[in-house]
Amino acid sequence: MTRLYHHVSKIFLATLTGTLALAAVSGIGVTTASEASATGACTETITGSHSGTMTLSGPGTTCLKNATQDGAITVQNGHELSVVDSKITGAVTSTSSAPFTFCHSSTVRGAISVSNSTNLVLIGDNGLPCPANVIDGAVTMDSNKGGTHLGGNSIAGAVTASGNVAPSGTIIENNHIGGKLTCSGNSPAPVNNGNGNTVSGARDGQTCASGTF
Repeated sequence: MTRLYHHVSKIFLATLTGTLALAAVSGIGVTTASEASATGACTETITGSHSGTMTLSGPGTTCLKNATQDGAITVQNGHELSVVDSKITGAVTSTSSAPFTFCHSSTVRGAISVSNSTNLVLIGDNGLPCPANVIDGAVTMDSNKGGTHLGGNSIAGAVTASGNVAPSGTIIENNHIGGKLTCSGNSPAPVNNGNGNTVSGARDGQTCASGTF
């Protein structure tokens, strides 16, 4: 695995255990739960404060747990990222084929973009075991092929789901979306499991165009 950390101030590494006590994140509260993870066992765990951009590449799973990350995160080349109970200032961008998990966490001035994964993409699941997130930016899910789930989140920007193809489908449910909701080329078309989304902007494309989606 290639890991590039720029301007690192503090990194704590630990071994992931089965059950986590999730501490408070700004705007989210406190939850105790087993960590929801589409990802495998952590090969590296980061907690506490870390300053500087991060580029994660190659085999392995990086987990942010109770972390305050000041800097954007880029994930590529088969690396897995799991974010739990953490706060990230900056964007999170994954073009990795590996699973991606973002639970009970928040971004500040940070969009989330996940594309080209062949595994599950999980950004909140409308409850336990992956509680909702507060995302200060847009969410883009593009050309993923292992299933995509966006549930229960508060999202300041737009949400775009395009070209996601998987038998398990694309689930977009019970989110509060500050911008536009756009869906195109997803197969099957997105579902909301009967839990409608609140959308401040326009709704466009596939099932997402419905005012009750």
